[in-house]
Amino acid sequence: MKLYIMRHGQAQPIAQTDKQRSLTDTGREESINMAKWLALTESQFDLTFVSPYHRAQETFDLVSQEFEQAQQHLVLDELTPNSSPESCGDTLLAYCAQIKAKSALVVSHLPLVGLLVADLCAGSMMPSFATASIACIEIDLDSWQGELLWHKSHHELT
Repeated sequence: MKLYIMRHGQAQPIAQTDKQRSLTDTGREESINMAKWLALTESQFDLTFVSPYHRAQETFDLVSQEFEQAQQHLVLDELTPNSSPESCGDTLLAYCAQIKAKSALVVSHLPLVGLLVADLCAGSMMPSFATASIACIEIDLDSWQGELLWHKSHHELT
């Protein structure tokens, strides 16, 4: 199974709460550009997972315009910035295994996205996630072991 892990686009630095921060115009553009690039590889995800935070929801809304609707879409509290990567990974993979997913998309935050990649891919260095970056992991749903296939940032598209 391919698991795509994406960090939200650039967000406003200030809001009433961290959860309410919105994307900037640059963040919206980054997210759209990455979605268009990713759509050259994938046309649909069996599952999509997104953080309940506003900036991640906005990123997902922009990205999802490039893809057919997923079989299942879940908003998970486990995808907030300081969640446990082990617990988050277990939750994501359990959902994926349950429906025998072939591909899934996660939209979340630092530091979780980098820690999650490192946790799922034993022996891999934690990638540096610029805003709107995406990592692709090939995961064996029987062993829950993953291999980092690639990591791409919007800076690499131009």
